[in-house]
Amino acid sequence: MKLEVRNVSVESMVLSSIPLVVFFLALLGGVIVFMVVPNPQLAPMKFYQKIISSGTFALLYTVLTTALLVFAVFIYNVFTGVLGLRGVTLDVEEIHHD
Repeated sequence: MKLEVRNVSVESMVLSSIPLVVFFLALLGGVIVFMVVPNPQLAPMKFYQKIISSGTFALLYTVLTTALLVFAVFIYNVFTGVLGLRGVTLDVEEIHHD
């Protein structure tokens, strides 16, 4: 069965688990950047400052990435809904369990 996605809800993008996944990946990236990789510019920072920097980096990264995703969904909806272009087509296969 083929399904075509013609409209993506902006609310579902913001309230889904995507921002939370992005936050945890950004937090991991912040910990790697501020605590693991040796950087002479970050050497004078105390441990709690590195933790705060990692959290701030993760929060800012999440907000920016979520805003970019909302903009991408808006553009997708304009192209498919207003301009009438084709949406993403999914080929779904049904599996029957006996």
